[in-house]
Amino acid sequence: MSQPLFQHREDETKSPGRAISFVFPMILFLAGLALFTIAFNYTWGAWLFVAGILVIGLAFAIPTTILPALEDRE
Repeated sequence: MSQPLFQHREDETKSPGRAISFVFPMILFLAGLALFTIAFNYTWGAWLFVAGILVIGLAFAIPTTILPALEDRE
């Protein structure tokens, strides 16, 4: 039987780590969308487009992969 991907933590309802796991990826996601938007207006736009892909990838990796790995290090 598989374990659930997300588990509710009742002891840490208002921890700073949970706020960071939402706010920082949201900022990165919006920055990635901004990079996609301005990538088509410059001659070096291909690099901005690639940077946008990397930033959005990092925005999804933080709450799903990086933070759970850091929490399990104890």
